[in-house]
Amino acid sequence: MKVFISARIDAHQVLRLEDSGFVIKLGGFGQTGVKMDEEGLIQELSETDIAIFEFENMTERALQSASTLKVIACLRNEPGASTDIAAATKLNIPVLFTPGRNAIAVAEYTLGLMLSIARSIPTTHHLLRYTDQLTAVNYSDKSGERGGVTSEWSLDPDAPFQRFQGSELMGKTVGLVGAGFIGQEIAKRVLALGMKVIAFDPYASVEMLRVSGIESVELDQLAAQSHFVVMAAKVTPESKGIFSKKCFDQMKQSAFFINTARAALVDYEALTDALERGAIAGAALDVYPVEPLPNDSKLRQLQNVVLSPHLAGATREVVLHHSTMVVDDLLTLKSGQAPSRIINPEVIENFMKNGGLT
Repeated sequence: MKVFISARIDAHQVLRLEDSGFVIKLGGFGQTGVKMDEEGLIQELSETDIAIFEFENMTERALQSASTLKVIACLRNEPGASTDIAAATKLNIPVLFTPGRNAIAVAEYTLGLMLSIARSIPTTHHLLRYTDQLTAVNYSDKSGERGGVTSEWSLDPDAPFQRFQGSELMGKTVGLVGAGFIGQEIAKRVLALGMKVIAFDPYASVEMLRVSGIESVELDQLAAQSHFVVMAAKVTPESKGIFSKKCFDQMKQSAFFINTARAALVDYEALTDALERGAIAGAALDVYPVEPLPNDSKLRQLQNVVLSPHLAGATREVVLHHSTMVVDDLLTLKSGQAPSRIINPEVIENFMKNGGLT
């Protein structure tokens, strides 16, 4: 059974496949850091039984050209981002995927952004590292005998202690828009800090959320009650633009908005307006309607924003997570059983009847 892997893959998981009789060929983004084009992918799939990829685009044409292809595995939370799932389903090809592969990475990063915006960490780092605004200053209370006191910067009104006093997280309410893999990992961490968690997720069981320490609420309630609104949903036709101007108008003036999910969930014009007007305290953003963020973006001019270049899910450990998940599922398929992570489970019955991975 020939396997072509263009995804980033953990070497120990490759050995597991080889020990189970699979013949492995590595290439594409996982080896070069550059996505293969359609022609290159078609060439590699010409004699391949299983394709494991991450960022290459598995198009309908590529699928139709691959006469020996039995299974594809897209190592992403949302395989539709690089896979024509409808075409694969029509061809009776199971599409494995790796939901939650970066849930821990995104949850930890989200917590970091919450602390960053609430405590002005990036701003004060920048001022100290790249300017002399906080150092080349004659503070009135640092002269004379007070000049030798090293245990405090200054208590002047314009000094950091008064300018950048922030908000503690303990006791505050986090509102999760989406309570799936990532939302629940975020909840674990903020609950440990003594925060309250509420969530809007029409697909989640109220009882399941309650067991996880999360209170289920409507979106209007979430916007009005939260001190930190955190986007953690997938983009679907129903969720696109779900956090609208109305939602921003309902937020507390002291509240912060965090987005480490997808820009398409949010009305960014309404967000920018709310930030400009001081209608909310600030925002910490990792995703944008256009990426890279354009030079003329208004967000770059605002002082109450922390900006990050789509890094929430970028950790070395994510590769181990998704590698283990896909190899587990391929070995499950090889044993004649249905895998747990498949985006088109309707094809499995016919797939098994046609011989499966034999």
